[in-house]
This record gives sequence, structure tokens and C-alpha cells, in this order.
Amino acid sequence: MSLIISANTSGSSIAPLEAGTYPAICYGLVDIGWQYNEAYKKSSPKIIIMWEIPGETITIDGEEKSRVISQTYTVSLNEKATLRKDLTSWRGKDFTDEELKAFDIRSILNVPCLLNIIHKESNGRTYANISGIMKLPKGVKVPRGTMEPIIFDLDASDLDEIKELPEWIQKKIQESDTYKERLAGIGHETDDDGEYEQPGMGDYEDDELELPF
Repeated sequence: MSLIISANTSGSSIAPLEAGTYPAICYGLVDIGWQYNEAYKKSSPKIIIMWEIPGETITIDGEEKSRVISQTYTVSLNEKATLRKDLTSWRGKDFTDEELKAFDIRSILNVPCLLNIIHKESNGRTYANISGIMKLPKGVKVPRGTMEPIIFDLDASDLDEIKELPEWIQKKIQESDTYKERLAGIGHETDDDGEYEQPGMGDYEDDELELPF
């Protein structure tokens, strides 16, 4: 799968982010390959999008860090796809026919938005989930992010880079059909050399600027 086109580790003792609406910055895009769905008896390409919430922090191992949250999507811009719905809401407009032919999802990296967070109960635990993504209202500023940007393309990136990802994401990647194919030397061909110039947050601090996607 190419980059052209929930959140917390199980068992974590970190309290979930409070429900509400938060300015956030996209800092990570991780292609986790073709994942098998037991319920539907088929595989589909998945991607994890990661956001930093600069205004919210938590202490981990004695260090104050920004809160982060992520969402897993099926890689599809079909009219009914959740990814298309969320990207459309984020940018405030639908995709043109030309964009739908080859949308580079890496263009959302470092771009701010508003995340609506809700709580859901599962097996006696409370989880913070993303229920909506919106374009920033005019005049709303997002503090500069502190997280190192992450881009991982399972077709093009060096497999050694997996070790730099959170353990729960490493596990998801290693479970994928795509990862197993690469280990077997079957991988998909790609024209992408993996290089991408990441835009800086400073490019989007002026609320009159258009989003780059």
C-alpha cells in the first residue's frame, strides 16, 4: 500500500483524555498494511493517523509530554469511506475528481484541526475516541507541536524503521499481509522513493491561509 491514495495501548494505566473539543496537529502517518478482518473474512489496507494535542499534557516517567491520540482508517476515498468523510470535514470541502485520482495523504502532516473526543466503555475500561474532525475556525491558533513527525510507508520505508514506532503499532504492522509479503520478498512495487518534504507548522499559523490539502 502507498501513502498516495484506537488510540491507547491495551492495558495502559494512563487516564483517558477528557471528552471535549481540542485544537490538534497531525504529526504521524503510519501505513500498517493489509489487515485481515475476521468478521468480514477479508483483508483491507489500513492507515493510522496520529495527532498531538499541544494544550493538554500528561506526566510520563517524570516528564511532561503532550497528549496524543490516533485513529485507524481503511485507506479509501470511496464516497462512503470514513477517511474521506473525516478529510472532507477537516478541509471544509469535498474532493475534486482530479484529487480523487491520486491524493497524497502525506499533505495532512503538520496540519492543524479540531478533534471532538468522546468516551466509550469497553470491558470495564474507559477509552477516549475521536468522533469528529473539523477545520479550525478563523482566529483559533494551535501552539507549535513538540512531537517528531512520523511517516511510515510499509511499501517503501526501510523495515528497520518499524522499531522506532510504538510497540502496539509495531504489532499491528507485523500482523499485516503486507509485512509478511515483504519478509518473503514478495512486496508491492512502488514509484515512491519515500522522500517527502514535510511542511512546517509555521506555514499554517495564519488562519487566512488555505490548508495544503
